[in-house]
Amino acid sequence: MFVGETEWAKIGRYTGTTDIELTPIGVEQVSSTGAHLVGPGRLIDPSRLAHIWVSPRKRAQTTLELLFGSHIDTLRKAEKVTTTEDIAEWNYGEYEGLVESEIREGRKRKGLDVHSAWNIWQDGCECGE
Repeated sequence: MFVGETEWAKIGRYTGTTDIELTPIGVEQVSSTGAHLVGPGRLIDPSRLAHIWVSPRKRAQTTLELLFGSHIDTLRKAEKVTTTEDIAEWNYGEYEGLVESEIREGRKRKGLDVHSAWNIWQDGCECGE
């Protein structure tokens, strides 16, 4: 499950390890989704979940709390929730907080991407993944 809207996501900034909170719209997005999808007999029935792993980032923790609402305490007491860096967000390295045009401009200044355009999946991120 993805987190709700953040200020950076709203304007297209690459957001990985920076700890950013949800916007009020993001809170509403997750709350609304939880109200429709989570609960006994719904698509996500908390009693049927084996385990939940969640990033330690505020936006991920808030998303978990809002999505599961009153069910989160029961899940935590049953030790079905693990907060771990093992599933932490992508490490964008030097590109953290930048929009794509800033990344491309910076790479051009450094003489990168002479023969082909930057592709995050092929070229990765400087000092990141």
